[in-house]
Amino acid sequence: MGEPARRMTTTGSARVPSGLVWTLALVGALVSPAAAASAPLAPASFHGPREAPSRLSLRSGAGQGSAKKASEAELGEPTWLRLNLSLTATWRRYCARPGVAGCGEYERLPEEDQVGDTSDFSSTKPYLGFLLEVDALPLAHRETSVLRGLGLRLGIQQGYSSSDVTLTGDGGQTPAREASATDTAFTAQALYRFYFRFGTTRPQQGYVGARAGLQTRAFDVDDAEDTPLSGTHRVFPAVAVDLSVPLFSSVRLDASGGLLLSPKPGRPPDADGGRRAQEITDFGTSVSSFGWSAELGVSGEIWGPLGYDVAFRLAHFRDRFEGSGTRTGWTKGGVAEETYSSLHVGLIASY
Repeated sequence: MGEPARRMTTTGSARVPSGLVWTLALVGALVSPAAAASAPLAPASFHGPREAPSRLSLRSGAGQGSAKKASEAELGEPTWLRLNLSLTATWRRYCARPGVAGCGEYERLPEEDQVGDTSDFSSTKPYLGFLLEVDALPLAHRETSVLRGLGLRLGIQQGYSSSDVTLTGDGGQTPAREASATDTAFTAQALYRFYFRFGTTRPQQGYVGARAGLQTRAFDVDDAEDTPLSGTHRVFPAVAVDLSVPLFSSVRLDASGGLLLSPKPGRPPDADGGRRAQEITDFGTSVSSFGWSAELGVSGEIWGPLGYDVAFRLAHFRDRFEGSGTRTGWTKGGVAEETYSSLHVGLIASY
């Protein structure tokens, strides 16, 4: 009885129809991948597919590196060369008063004490001209170097116009005379900038910096014209601090403030004969000067390396004279104040 049972079991397994075997094999092949995908991996099978996540993590790391580079590019890395070519409109105001420390102080004196020749000048028309400015930072692309913010600024600004000039003295006021003049400024300064990231959703790069070097400012009156107005010629050291903060993707706020150190007018004796010496001798025997500058504007990108710049600049000078001058009433020196206000609109090219 035991042996037939064994034979039935063996015969039963051996007599499975071949068609059914192929059907079951096909169904198993179709069902196994789906089951493997839905079922958790058994401990024994973990070592098999373990390499696939490893390869995915490598790709993910490479993607993060690419994203990081793209993000850094969006920050606007410092450029090693920046060219600024702008059209300018400049207004000049000038006043000279004897025996006081400021033009406003003279106006507050009683009329009987307002004695001596005074000068007033204001531009009835702006001095139209141009500005060319170059910022060079040769180490700007060295991200890990503390010297990447070290550079140089060179600039020239020039404007031309004609204005009406009057001279007021004890004998009254002279008729207005037209005077043609040229306003010229040069800049040669070393600079350093510290760059920082600004913003949260899409940070960009801003900077705070400092500049130091030489500047000039010359107001030349046409020698051929008979006018009581004399020009001013200044060469002086200057220091300034700069700030540039990105507001939007294509708009940044630029601001600066500076001190103009001993910007004395004229340098007698001078190769210009007595013309520049007259800038001092008219009002006294010696002069001490002080000045300041300020700038506020916006800039940004237009396309590729091209951008725009709109700025308003101020430069103010105060000259204190001592001693006796050649003009009437200037026996105890006095003061002269000069202010330049400039509007700049131009294009920027960065590399």
